[in-house]
Parts: sequence; C-alpha cells; structure tokens
Amino acid sequence: MPFINPNGLSIHYEIEGNPSSPPLMLHHGWTSDIEAWRDFGYIDALADKYQIILIDARGHGLSDAPDGAEHYTPNVFVADAEAVLDVVEVGPVTYWGYSMGAAVGFELVVNSPHLISRFIAGGMHPYGNSTDGEPRPTKATSELRERGMEGFVEEREKDLGGKIVPKLRNRLLAASANGLASAGEAWAGWRGVADQVARIETQTLLYAGTGDTVFHDGAERAASEMSNASFISVPRISHDAGFAASRAVLGSIQEFLDSHPH
Repeated sequence: MPFINPNGLSIHYEIEGNPSSPPLMLHHGWTSDIEAWRDFGYIDALADKYQIILIDARGHGLSDAPDGAEHYTPNVFVADAEAVLDVVEVGPVTYWGYSMGAAVGFELVVNSPHLISRFIAGGMHPYGNSTDGEPRPTKATSELRERGMEGFVEEREKDLGGKIVPKLRNRLLAASANGLASAGEAWAGWRGVADQVARIETQTLLYAGTGDTVFHDGAERAASEMSNASFISVPRISHDAGFAASRAVLGSIQEFLDSHPH
C-alpha cells in the first residue's frame, strides 16, 4: 500500500487499471476517500482504458489527519497531488475531481498546467467561497467539532432521509472528526481562481446536477468563460448524488474523453 510523505505527512495513494494506458488521476471530495470511487463503480468502468491514480486527501481515508486549518490550505492539497504525480512519473494526466477534488483541480490547472492534459470538474465552480482566504466554520464542521463522527453521520442521515450504506458509514465513523473539520474550514475560506478562469486553456469538462444549487450555475458560467470548456447539466441530481450517481455521468464523461484524446 503506497504512501508518500510530503511536508512531513503521510499521504496514501493507489494505482489501478491498465499501466500501458493514458494516466487518469481521480481526486475525491470532502469527507470522501479512494474507496468511494470503487463503491460507486468508477474504477470498474474506467480501469480497462486508463491507468488510474487515486489519492486520499490529507485528513481523509488512510492519509494523515492533523488538526488545524493551517495543515489544509489549498496549496498543500495541490502539493500533495503534485508529489504523487512526481512519484508515479507518468507525465501529463487527465485530472478528474469532484467537489473539493475539483477545487484542487482548478488550482492545479492554474498553477501547474503542464501536469494536466485534460480536466474534469464535478460539483464545483472556480469562484471560491470567500474574499479573505481565511478558514471559517460551517454548519457541518461545527457538527464535527461538537458531536464527532457519530453526530456528523447522524445529521447526514437526517439530510438524506435514510441510512448511509454500512460500508460507507463504517468508513466515516473511523475518520478523524478534527481532521475533516479542519479541511472543511480551510476550503470554506477558499478564495477560488476567479481572476484566472478566462486564462485556463486546458481542455475541460464541468458538470453539476440541477439540484446542486450551490455549484450548478457557477460551473455553467465558468464553462462559458473558458476557451476550451463545456458543461453538462445533470437533471434532478443534488451535490452529494452528483458523485454517487455514477451511471448518470459516466457516459457523458467517457464521450468527452474519447473526443479529446490524451
């Protein structure tokens, strides 16, 4: 099980798929992990055509989870992804991120465009959450601080109107509440890359569900402002479901990948 140690932290990554095929990096969202890409069928759908590079973001999965938002600034997430790509030594990759993972991708295509040949951004826009870049608590991070993982899971299940599947529920309960809270607070203060959007030349696909009221319209706007971008609106899909509903998006994403060769 491979790990790297950038900036003194242990970051977990894995390689799946066909080693002779084009490289594809997958970066999960907040409170998720590498295993979620397997749970929802992405790996099975993509492994024959791509060498898949997966990363557990700091604070998530099997990676270290220090407490304190200073350990979770956008630039360190970018540095972690760059460090994994440096170890794997595959050259420019197709980068696919969802939610927080897509925000990391926006930072990458702006600051390290030579590493990314194609960019897929799900459930995210590049305009940020704040103007000062300072970490800030949210309802979810406050729940984590006050009630731990059990309270957080309980609230998620209330929001979803049912139980989280046992495998995912168990992984969440084993996660670090303080680590996830710190990561969430840091990204809640993300400035975004609004002033760079029109300069992004990487071939890009953005998508979001019509029920994703926070990110749908911003993602559509960003696609219109970028020179090589398109946007897919996924009907009746919320932010969380935008990742879980892999069947709703995989066909369109595969079409994008096939029509824009690596």
